[in-house]
Amino acid sequence: MIDSKHINKIVVVFMAAAVILTGVLMLNPGSFTAPAAEPLYASKVFDKDQVTQIDIEIDEEDFDWLIENATAEQYRGADITVNGETFYNVGIRPKGNSSLRSVAQDDTTDRYSFKLEFDTYVDGQTCFGLNKLVLNNMHMDKTYMKEYLAYDMFASLGVVTPLYSFANVTVNGEPWGLYLAVESMEESFAERNFGSAYGNLYKPEGAGADLKWSGASAANYSGIKDGAAYKVTDADFDKVIDMIEHLDSGTDLEKYLDVDSILRYFAVNTVLVNFDSYAGNMQHNYYLYEKDGVFTILPWDLNLAFAGFGVGNGEQAVNYPVDKPVTTELSERPLIGKLLEIPEYQELYHQYLREIVANYIDSGLFEENIYKTDKLINNYVKNDATAFFTYEQYQNALPVLLEFGRQRAASITAQLAGERSSTTWEQSEKTTAGAGNDAGVDLSAIGGGMGGGKGGPAGNARPQDAAGQEAAPPEPDNAGGGNRGGASPDREKMTKAMEIIQSANGGELTDEQTAQLKELGLDEAMIDRMKNMPDGMRPGNGGFGGGGAPGGGVPGDGKMNRPDHPNNGLRLTNVQIEYIAASAALLLAGLLLTARFKRRKYSS
Repeated sequence: MIDSKHINKIVVVFMAAAVILTGVLMLNPGSFTAPAAEPLYASKVFDKDQVTQIDIEIDEEDFDWLIENATAEQYRGADITVNGETFYNVGIRPKGNSSLRSVAQDDTTDRYSFKLEFDTYVDGQTCFGLNKLVLNNMHMDKTYMKEYLAYDMFASLGVVTPLYSFANVTVNGEPWGLYLAVESMEESFAERNFGSAYGNLYKPEGAGADLKWSGASAANYSGIKDGAAYKVTDADFDKVIDMIEHLDSGTDLEKYLDVDSILRYFAVNTVLVNFDSYAGNMQHNYYLYEKDGVFTILPWDLNLAFAGFGVGNGEQAVNYPVDKPVTTELSERPLIGKLLEIPEYQELYHQYLREIVANYIDSGLFEENIYKTDKLINNYVKNDATAFFTYEQYQNALPVLLEFGRQRAASITAQLAGERSSTTWEQSEKTTAGAGNDAGVDLSAIGGGMGGGKGGPAGNARPQDAAGQEAAPPEPDNAGGGNRGGASPDREKMTKAMEIIQSANGGELTDEQTAQLKELGLDEAMIDRMKNMPDGMRPGNGGFGGGGAPGGGVPGDGKMNRPDHPNNGLRLTNVQIEYIAASAALLLAGLLLTARFKRRKYSS
């Protein structure tokens, strides 16, 4: 029998054990959690080692109605087959902003972007767990890969992004072209990235989207609230207003903002010169994510990255000042303006700029990803039945995209070293290549401004080839390999340069060979990269028009590689539940022992 002199000690032990277990669980939840499993759609829809096949079957009258009333953005039902798996009665509609209006006003093309909503007509239906799927039409992108590479660059620095992959689309059995499939940023996206207890997600557009303080009334920020990705309460939205108020005053910023992730976002956005975003005049194409009152910014709709919007010319684009990374005054964009006022945050932002330049561009990764992506999609581009641009324009665009990255990296390095202004853009005389000063990047060659290109089928006509016959779908392999189509002058120089490098004895270049390479326009850094480039990625050997079979290597899968990043969202696991139950049991046992002892004591 337990006597009174021991009961207090026993109860204290029980209570202490319960407190310790609970404390460990609260202070170090990662010790008892496991990363959330990737949803099935991540591999079924967004396998970036292949081009996803998406077949749309829809009543002809319904499809004609969608095309004729595209700007209404209303759904019609269709059967959607994704890599052989069919989903019935799915909602489909055209989508977009400037791209939607541009196609609607162009009587030579019906190539709209589309949104697929799987539960519009069938409650609870998903595509392997995915609520909605976006198909982007490559509008104003002669490279076909600006958005693809932009998302990859964001992900490389630990910024949360939607999943994405290339998709070959057919409509009623007819080829409709190569699109970029993107995960819609709604419930399934939030759960995949932030766990089952995810917070709130907004896509600002209109009133309040600049995140400037306009008073305490929610009506002043209707463009944010109306853009909620899913239902939010008034109490939820009060957190948005609180954040904007403190952003305006510059107080308690880390209480309301995930400063680190925001600076990562803006570092990548700055490198990309992406002004079709919060940083530009339209102040749109971004998401705000909030959890427990703390906010961050996420990227969206990147087809006009790489200076596709809001920049006058190539020289201005590559030299755009990194410490004024907006098209207006910094005070008009407080989410970055307020942070750059604080030296500690500005230095962290500069650190992330250096990381992107060193690890993504100067390392050769950007160049490698262009070659790999070209190898994956080249045949599909060549056979794209509704393409906005010609195959030759695509071939010519890739060296220019690579050169843009090289010059942008050189300019950022010069700005951070104090060799040119980082706060104002000043036109400079053309100097040596690589100094970030030359105006040799032709933005129109990669697709930019608000210009168009060759359209697809006229009116409601279905895709046809040059002879008026139904266009053939892309060949799944590349029997011929090698080059396709006429080579651009830039590509001819690259091929000639590689011939010189390959002829070097033991890989060591003579002074004469080095001089020949420099006459072709290569600097020392580019010569070194080409010397170390894998054979399969060299010009004339499958790269930039090599047209390898779909299934070649592609850039990273966009997962966060930072263990502390919110994209590695952790959920309540069975182990956590067991520890909570054990803590509760110990507490209960202690209380029961105390109660039982007291009853015996007083009854005696």
